Amino acid sequence: MISIVIASVNEKQLQDIKLNISQTIGVAYELIVFENSNGERGLCAIYNQGASEAKYELVCFMHEDIELKTKDWGKIVVDLFTENEKLGVVGVAGSAYKSLAPSGWGSESFEKPTNFFNYIQYFKRSETKEIHAYYNPNNVKFEKVVAVDGMWMCSTKTVVSRNPFDDDLFKGFHCYDLDFCLNVGSNYDIIVSFEVLMAHFSEGGYDKTWFFETLKLHEKWKGQLPRCTISLTYGEQQLIEKRAYKRIISKLVELNFKRSEIINFLNQQKTKFGIDRALFLKLKFYLIKFIFFGKRVK
Repeated sequence: MISIVIASVNEKQLQDIKLNISQTIGVAYELIVFENSNGERGLCAIYNQGASEAKYELVCFMHEDIELKTKDWGKIVVDLFTENEKLGVVGVAGSAYKSLAPSGWGSESFEKPTNFFNYIQYFKRSETKEIHAYYNPNNVKFEKVVAVDGMWMCSTKTVVSRNPFDDDLFKGFHCYDLDFCLNVGSNYDIIVSFEVLMAHFSEGGYDKTWFFETLKLHEKWKGQLPRCTISLTYGEQQLIEKRAYKRIISKLVELNFKRSEIINFLNQQKTKFGIDRALFLKLKFYLIKFIFFGKRVK
């Protein structure tokens, strides 16, 4: 009852996830695997083709570097879509707020819960011990969000046909999940499920390619951001935006962007996206402190 679409770059990981799925899914399924070790095709194109070829209505897009821990997770997915006709996407990590500031799916809020997740994260770029990333402050089975992380997300053939992945704009491996969710979320619900647990064996990478792809995403959606599924005051939103802008400034410094390039980025954000003058000046001052005095994000 579920078609599973995987873009494969590692034969060993592919064999592992195939066995893992067969042992845990608990429902009828098919695997649609695209060999992409040379990286010639972007995920948007692969996922659109996979959804079009799927024989089942439910479609699960997943990375191959995961291990599903929940027995009969397929039944949970089937039940979620059966119980909610407006459900468009299910994931295991996501946020109820997508900032105007360029960012990943997460948002930093100390005022109200915005990020929700349940997965085990491993770290291949450092010796950091794996962590069980779990945040379910309302003790519920799922939370409604704006977007989910693409390591594992389920949708339907109908939803994808009406809201295809944007393979014209995104040719690589970044922003496919955020863009898809922003598109789907205009007409459907998007949720993080706390009933499905998996391990993820690699952390995300944030390089210059990610930054420029994220700028493309925000240019596309600038008239509809920020977007949120919870009640936030204007002041609370501004605090989230300030933290998000500080974080992207820090990341640009780490990526060795020139000071002039970062100031130009801030100028464009003010002109195109309408961040207010007070925040703009605070961010320029923060940039100076960060570059010359090593002040970190607070």
